[in-house]
Amino acid sequence: MASIALMFGGAIINATAFTGGNYLARCLSGDTSKVALGEKTQHNKALEAYQATMAKYTHDCTMLLDWIETNREIKEQAKQDFTNTDYVFKVYNQAHPDKQITIKEPRFADFYQPSEQQKQVKLLFWGSSAFALGYAAFCFL
Repeated sequence: MASIALMFGGAIINATAFTGGNYLARCLSGDTSKVALGEKTQHNKALEAYQATMAKYTHDCTMLLDWIETNREIKEQAKQDFTNTDYVFKVYNQAHPDKQITIKEPRFADFYQPSEQQKQVKLLFWGSSAFALGYAAFCFL
């Protein structure tokens, strides 16, 4: 029964599309009436404006993608330069053990050490959170 309804629904949609297509073709075909000519002129102007806007949009998208790719390449090159610099320092230190060059990456732990009380509070928080999670899992699962 559903297949028959789908068949009739498809037939109605096809008939509507065919009728609408014929109407549009008649309006845009070159009919000499003023209404059809005005409709055709309006359609052509809208199409030209759309094409110009679409061309600008495509150009802008292409320029944006080119800019993104160029910046990605620059960042990759900078990353490679830093890697190469680290390797050069390592090789130099191996070749000249008496003249060591050390460049150490700064870490937050070099500047701040938490107090014992902060460490205990942190452990208490994580322990109680783990206990609460385990209890919730036990009760609800």
